[in-house]
Amino acid sequence: MSNRQRKIMERQAERNREMAALKQAQTRTPFREAELQFLSRHPPPDYSKALNFRQPAEILLQDNKIKRVLLKKQMGQYSNLFGVKEDQSMDADSLEYAYLHDDHPGLIYIPNVFTPSAQRKLIKSCLKEYSRHPNKSNLDTHYLVPNSGLWDLHEDVYTGKRSLNDHYVYVQRKATTDEHASGYGSEDDNVDSADNNGSRAGVADQNENENKNRNRDRNGQGSECEDPQSGNKSNINNINNSNDQVEKLNDIQHFKSRGKTKSKQSQPSVRTLVPIIDGTPSVPEDMTKDDPEPSAQVPILPPGQLVRKMRWVTLGYQYHWPSKTYHFDQSAPFPSELCTLSKAVVEAIDGVSPYPYSATDFVAEAGVINYYQLKDRLMGHVDRSELNKDAPLVSFSFGHSCIYLLGGPTRERFPTPILLQSGDILVMTGPCRSAFHGVPRIIENTLPQYLQSRIDDPDWDIYAEYLAEARINLNIRQVYPPKRSEETFPPSIL
Repeated sequence: MSNRQRKIMERQAERNREMAALKQAQTRTPFREAELQFLSRHPPPDYSKALNFRQPAEILLQDNKIKRVLLKKQMGQYSNLFGVKEDQSMDADSLEYAYLHDDHPGLIYIPNVFTPSAQRKLIKSCLKEYSRHPNKSNLDTHYLVPNSGLWDLHEDVYTGKRSLNDHYVYVQRKATTDEHASGYGSEDDNVDSADNNGSRAGVADQNENENKNRNRDRNGQGSECEDPQSGNKSNINNINNSNDQVEKLNDIQHFKSRGKTKSKQSQPSVRTLVPIIDGTPSVPEDMTKDDPEPSAQVPILPPGQLVRKMRWVTLGYQYHWPSKTYHFDQSAPFPSELCTLSKAVVEAIDGVSPYPYSATDFVAEAGVINYYQLKDRLMGHVDRSELNKDAPLVSFSFGHSCIYLLGGPTRERFPTPILLQSGDILVMTGPCRSAFHGVPRIIENTLPQYLQSRIDDPDWDIYAEYLAEARINLNIRQVYPPKRSEETFPPSIL
């Protein structure tokens, strides 16, 4: 090929790329455009465009769409789980406010609620206590996670009680052979970040273009549910991956699988389209809610690395990810302190929300803890799973800050970017419950000083090192209408 021919081909290829990019841009929804702005690494996003509810009131309230409402009392007076602030007076500097936004009816934002010590206590519970059996995590699909939880193993290695040369610290795979099993990158392991509220991406409403975007994001770096094969490496206590030990364990697993056959034929993981009736997924009576098949392709890792592959833990009513519906016959006891915490929030916003819901009617029945690494994200989706759409969804943020996009009932509306910070509470009521939302970006280097390593509390160091590359979202919701009875609901949704 001559130089002239090569240059002609290169120019034609460049024109084709430009045309393809233009065509793609023309078909993007406003919500997707906003996601891409904050997903960008080069150049980095302009975070000043995000709404920061911790700005001084004289700056924040210059936007006449934002309304500030004084809470009747400090959150710590509703429950000591928020921590008790030194100043309990009603002086101007100690007052606590909730914020509303005219563009998002039903949104209630309460900034900087928790004391530092209260945040540390809840973070410890999210990582150590709430991740234990019978609560389920994304790792349970593929690994034989001990009932005592993964964090205890990580802690034993971190403190030197156990060595990486001890094969008992390595969590084994469930699968010994792998035919059609889905792995980490499957749709079934989506992070539920609601960030805002544990919302789950809708199934029937996903159009083809958005599915392509989700698949492309999943295959790239920092995907919505990052593939464990390419996830962030743990830097816990400077523990190196004991390659010899891991290879030995992988060999043992491979040896055990030789000559074995599975008791039942593995079936390909298929995304089941569930009909949406009155805004809620409804599973036909003859549809079984099979769990995804485990994969033998997932790696065996030291606990300090495996714990960073934990993307979510479900509380209370367990969630069936393929159909995006609840297992109404599978419910773990809901943590009592989280019942108290969420009910206190609902009580505190009484008289604040234009869509009131009595705290006496609120029951914490389901929840999700989302564990984000720095390059994780949650793409835009809308909540559809709860039978009760009137009850508030309560969301708590800890660790690194993030950009939270809150849109409208469709992706055709450009969303408002909100800066969610550690210790903030976001509550969704009324029409906000049906709004598209997502978390396109965890913001690096935003971990508060009080969540970093502490000389006065060496026991906190293991949590501080985890949070150095992470963010935690805890969201709680009510599934059933108040004063429920099973006779109220048709068998198709029970």
